[in-house]
Order: sequence, then structure tokens, then C-alpha cells
Amino acid sequence: MEHILLPRDVANPGPSPVPYVCRDEYDGGPFLTYPARLGPSNSLALEIQLDYDIVGRFPQASCAELESFVQTWVFFGLLTEVLGDFFVSSQYVKPASAVDSNEGHDKVLDTSELVPTVKMWMQQIQKSADTKELKQNQYEHIAACLRLASTTLNAVRFSIRSDFNPWIRSSVASVGELLTRATNVVYAIKDFHRDNRCPGTWSIPYDDPRYAKQMLSNGYCPYEIHRIRNLFLTVQTYHLLIWMDRGVPSTQHQTCSDKVCRANQLDLRRYTTKHQQDECRCSDFLIDVQEVIRILSRGQLPLLRITCASRLSDVHVDIIEATPTTKYVAISHVWADGLGNPYSNSLPQCQLQYLYQNTRKFFETHANEHSAQSMFIWIDTLCCPVEPLEAKLMALKQIKTPYTHASHVLVLHSSIQSVDVSGLTPAEVCLRIFTSGWMRRLWTLQEGALPRNLWFQFKDLAVDLDHVFAEAFKTFSTDISQGILLEDITMLYRGLRHFFHAEKNLPVANLVTVDDALGFRSVSVATDEAILIGGLLNLDLAHILDGTEETRMQRLWSLVASSPTGVPKNILFNRGSRLSQKGFRWAPASLLSIIRDQDGSLASGEALSTGHLSPLGLNVHASAYSTATMASAPRGAPKNPWGMFNDRDENSVRCRSDQGIWLYMAGKYGGLHKGDHLRGNSLYPILKHAEEPRRLLLASTFNFDGIRENTSALLVHDGADTNSTGPPQVVSDIIVGVGKVDKVYQILLEATFQASRSLLSDEITARYVHLAVEDEEQQKQTPEYVDLEKQLEKRVYALAQSVDNEYLHKVIDAQDNSKLKRLVPILIASAYLGEYCNLGPMLPSETEWCVD
Repeated sequence: MEHILLPRDVANPGPSPVPYVCRDEYDGGPFLTYPARLGPSNSLALEIQLDYDIVGRFPQASCAELESFVQTWVFFGLLTEVLGDFFVSSQYVKPASAVDSNEGHDKVLDTSELVPTVKMWMQQIQKSADTKELKQNQYEHIAACLRLASTTLNAVRFSIRSDFNPWIRSSVASVGELLTRATNVVYAIKDFHRDNRCPGTWSIPYDDPRYAKQMLSNGYCPYEIHRIRNLFLTVQTYHLLIWMDRGVPSTQHQTCSDKVCRANQLDLRRYTTKHQQDECRCSDFLIDVQEVIRILSRGQLPLLRITCASRLSDVHVDIIEATPTTKYVAISHVWADGLGNPYSNSLPQCQLQYLYQNTRKFFETHANEHSAQSMFIWIDTLCCPVEPLEAKLMALKQIKTPYTHASHVLVLHSSIQSVDVSGLTPAEVCLRIFTSGWMRRLWTLQEGALPRNLWFQFKDLAVDLDHVFAEAFKTFSTDISQGILLEDITMLYRGLRHFFHAEKNLPVANLVTVDDALGFRSVSVATDEAILIGGLLNLDLAHILDGTEETRMQRLWSLVASSPTGVPKNILFNRGSRLSQKGFRWAPASLLSIIRDQDGSLASGEALSTGHLSPLGLNVHASAYSTATMASAPRGAPKNPWGMFNDRDENSVRCRSDQGIWLYMAGKYGGLHKGDHLRGNSLYPILKHAEEPRRLLLASTFNFDGIRENTSALLVHDGADTNSTGPPQVVSDIIVGVGKVDKVYQILLEATFQASRSLLSDEITARYVHLAVEDEEQQKQTPEYVDLEKQLEKRVYALAQSVDNEYLHKVIDAQDNSKLKRLVPILIASAYLGEYCNLGPMLPSETEWCVD
């Protein structure tokens, strides 16, 4: 994978060459039909995208066969198809050296010439005189090849091939990604969301645990690895990060997991302020807190002027009241680095000296200020009173001010300060910042979003993030390899810097942008979340802070929901803990802990996508199935005939709409803590034992033509407080996923459903109903009942044999799928016994609801 960028500081040992495992050379024929050319007797004669929508799973091939097949077809075949005569396969294979970790292979891949070759191919297309229509046809064909290559890699991923060499998969994905980028550039695809036909991402191969093991040895936290997997989209970004030496010992995160970084998660009751050196025993310097409070009470900002001498004991701090023209540097840091103090407004003298040295160097280099008398700083540890509570709240109410008015904000973070910035590419500087622990803390979101100038202190010098990103963006537009990083780095940069400093046509801070930026951030004091979100949304912090800490989130949501923009409707479909207060049970107790699924982004949804607060809940517009009720079984029918339903999934149900369309519904669970009305509910019992019909509110309306075939939804029941003049009030039962089943099962379910209808008027059913008495359990022990049950079993299996659907039998026969054959009688019995949910007519998206 020599064509992929590597970091300046590559972890040791670095990446090994990818082994050459092809058993045969690519035959040079059309890419799309290569599997068919292998012949029907070959175990790898994969039929991808059969006309009945089944993707092959490589059930019979050995791992070695599969690796050879994928490399031959999807690596060499794809390059041959796209690049044509520019691609000479022999240039991409070389003998393995003695030091290569090649797992016994005598040849390895060498892609050193790939990027220059792709550039020559692009230049030829740009110079060609082909018509617009011909170029569009060329683009569509290449895009189809790339989609098929991506589908094949997914088939490898989802097959039981855990031993498949991850570097072979990654090399194929990296080629696909490079060709995707080059194709969209050279064929001038400007509106990516509308016109792109190529795969959206190729990063799936990096879910292999062997990559995580490599990253752990390089000093990554397991939680950061989990964050990287979920945030970044490109193979190029993953590859660069996997081999980046973090500059921190791998033992630092030994107690962390993919759920939490314990190294940065603080217990303030046990917090210890650190010295610059472990052996240092210098004294703490306690500032004049009363002067800080006096300045705050006047609505002004307290600043610090640190003076140092040759001895630590001579360090001194003066408190200065800022004026509108005072220039100062605000310090942004994470308390895990040791610069915090939850007990008093003091710091060790060595830490004050450290602040003085860093800020003096910064002032002299970047602020053109050389007089120590004019070097002012602000840091929360010393400028926000710890006590009394009234003074602390006074500082919190104006917590945005220090970062908004600062001439510069300087970030001091241990992982960034351990690295020399000289020699790093602008893209790598951005990635080191965006994968630092500073990016995972909640308060630093505000500290990075508010300032006009945001600087990061590296080991040798400080850098301006806005300037570095601008330099990176220049290379993105001119370098095809660097350009692959564009989407990942731009996404995180804008998520940090564009709340209050947006470019033209980009939105400023709103709940959607805030929610996107909160992902994978954490906070040590849970009740601080409402303060930070309120500050980013320019809400009344005094209102949020005036009251108990436990009800801050309720006051936050009341302000958000009452604002002109309201609350995005999709807030209802995020999994996570909810508030317990009546009228606010729709509201997340935290945006940090919600689990975002396909419809989890608050930006998704339909035109009428905002909700507004009412006394009974959140008023929203949403399409919905008017009723959702379990079908009823004939009285006296067996509850679990022949043990068919011993393995019933309590959290999923098949559904049939009033139009005869079959869907699946699966519970996602809503809450995470005790007292939450969504916690621990399972879908099947809710529907089976419901005394009144449920409704199903949809995040997005279905489009059964294939554009939108699944969505998140909220199963609800009618509330008791519905106002006759307002929309119907509903109370949440459980968050679910709803989707149309694939073509095979759509036909299978409807065919077996129709077959089951004949049982309802069957003589056997009539005798069951006749035999049913109040003591049904006693009746079921009689010989007559047992005999009827055996007859019913025979009747079901006879119906299964008689299901008449040519298409269904074609699918079963083509796949030799005994599982599908066994399902037919089970599904007939299931439909007969009412083991499905009936969905009433769908109400339009303009329908209004009051959700609690």
C-alpha cells in the first residue's frame, strides 16, 4: 500500500508489504462478468446481485482461495478495467525481501506507481474530445464496477472469514477509494449527494480487531479507537492513524474500554493537582479570590498577570480587571493533565511558572507583545471561584465571555505538546489535534468554538488551527492522495469552528450542529452538560442555572423547545435515557449518552421536522401507522404447536400493512437508567398484552419504490390527558426500527399468510373453537384435542407443499436453501396463530401529535 500516505512518525514496527496471493493472472476480460467466466463448477462462481436480490456469501471457498479470488478480480481486475493501457500489472508485483513480514509468500504488491498512473489517466480523460453523453456513460460504467467491488468486499466481511488477511482487504479498499476520488474529480461530479454513483465509503475493512491491536500498541485509547471507527470515513485516514506514533506510552490507557476513557474521566472527589515534575514539592499559590469575586460582581472579567523570578518561591499573581481593549490569552486545557483544582483557586508554583513560560513565548511570537506587564491570561482554575456557590454560579453565567473576548485561546494538552510540529503535513497536524484527548471533553467544545483565534501548543511551537486547515485545504484541491482526507478533516474542523464563525451559506449554532459535535465527548460533572449546550445555543444561562442541578436539563429543553427553531422531531427516535418529569418524558436526559442510529442525526427527517413545547409534551408532525395491534389467534388454538416458537425473539415482530406489505419491527430499547419509562421494555410483550391499540410514529415516511425502505419509529399508546382542542397526546412505549423485508421474504410471508387463511375456515379450526372451554389447559390434555393438534400439523405441512408461487420456488431451488423450505410451514402456522402485527392505514406526515 505504498500509494497511501503515512505519518511523519511511523510507529515501530511499521506496515509490512501486502502479500501477492494470486493463483492466476487476471484474464483481461470485462470486470463485471469475471465471476461468471470462472464457470459454474468453480466454488467461487459468485453470482452477485441475482434478480431475486441475494448477495453471495462465498460458502464453500477456503480462505486462501478467497484471498486469491479477491486480489485477482477486485485489485488487478478493477485497475485493468478503469486504467486500461495505463495499467501494467507486472509493475505492481515485486519479490519479497528477507525483512518483509510476508507470511511465507515470495512476492508482494508494490503500488508506488499507482498515483502517477492515475494522474496520467485523468489527464487523458480531461484532454479527450468525447461528448458529454459518452463521458456520462463512461462514468456510469466505472461507478458500476466500483460498486460491485465494494459489494464484494462487504460479502467477504460478512462471510465467516475472520482469518481473511486484513491487509489484502485494505489494499483492495484503498485502490477502490483512490479510483472513486479520481473518477468523481475527473468526471466533474460537483453535487456529491445528487450525482455521485460511486460507493460512499470504503473504510469497512478497518473493523478487523487486528487493526485495533496495532493501534493499542501505538498508544491509542480503546475509546479513541472506537471513536475513530465511527467518525472517519476513508481508508486513507484510517491508514495514516493506524501507523501514527502517538508519543505516549501504551500503558496509559490499560484500564480504558471502548465505552469510556478512564484516563480522562475524573472523580473530582479524588482529584490531585499535579506538579510539573513528579518529584516537585513546591508550594501552592492561592490567588486573591475576593478580588476575583468583586470583579465578577461588577459584570467584568478577572485576568491574571504572572510574574516569575529565578526562584519558584518568588512566583506571584496579580488580579486585573479586563477592559474592552485589554488583550489576553485564555488557556484551554483538560483537567486530566493536572492543571485543575476542585478545592481552591490555587496552583502549584511550578505550574504557574509553566503557564508563564508558555504564554510569554506565545505573546512574544504571535501577539507581538514583549512587556511582561501587559501579558494577561485567563484560566478557569484560578478565575472561576470554587466557593461560595453564589460566586461560582456568577462565573458560570458568563463562562462564554473569556473565550469570546480573548485575543487568542491557547490549548495546552499533553498529547499535543509531546510532538514537534515541524515536518508534519498540514493534514497530519489537523489529525493529531482532532484525535487528541482534548477533542473528547465536553467543555473544550465551547473553548474551541467560541474564540476568534484558536492556537495549539506543540512541543516546539504553537500553531493556528484555522491557518493550518486552510493550508491543508489547498493541498486537498491539488493532490489526489491528500484530497481523500478532505471529507474527514473538513467534517471535524467545521464541527468545531463553525458554530460562531461559519462560512457563507453554512449554518451557525443550532441543536443539530451542537448534537453532531457532542458525539464521543464526556464530562466529569454531568450537570455541566446543560450549561455548555445552553451556551452554544445562546440560551439564557441564568435561567438554566437558577434552580437545582438535577433539573437543569429540563430547563434547557424548555428553552430549546420554546425557541423559534424548536426541537428537531428526530430527538424522539434517539435511544438513551429520558427525563422522568411528566410533559418532558420525550426529552433526552443527556445528549452525550444517546445512541444515534440511521435516523439518529437530528438533521435527517422531513420538512415538518421541528417540535414545540406544550403543557402535555412535545408537539410534532409525523407520519404514522394509525394502529398497530397483534393479530388474534382462533380461540382454543395451541399457543406453541410442536415447539415451533421455543426460540421466539421477544424484541421483534413481523408486521403486515393494510396494503399487504410486510415489514419487520425490532425494538431498540430506549432508556439506560432506573426510572426511565422506556427502560427494559421488550416489543413482543408490549404488543401481545396491550389492552388498547398502539400507534407507530415514523421518523421518515416509507417509500416502497426502494428509495426509503426502513426508518426508526416510536411505538406509543394514547395518553390520558389529551386536550379536545389540541393534537392527540401519546405516551412512548419503545423505540423501534421498522423496515420493509427483502423481496424473497416479502413473497414468502405473503404466500404463507394467504395459505394460512384457509385454516381459519377449516373444519379442524371449527372443532378447536368448539372444544375451547374456560379451563383450556385441562381441555388440551384430552385425546380428542391431542388428535386435532396432530391433524392440524399435517394440514399445515400439506399447505406448505401446495404453496403456489413460481418465483418463490425459484429462489429456494437456486440457493438450495433448506432453511427457507423449513420456514414455510412455520410461517403458515405463525400467521394462523396471529403471530404478526396488523398495521392500520398510514397517516400523512402533516399529522400532529403531542408526545410525552
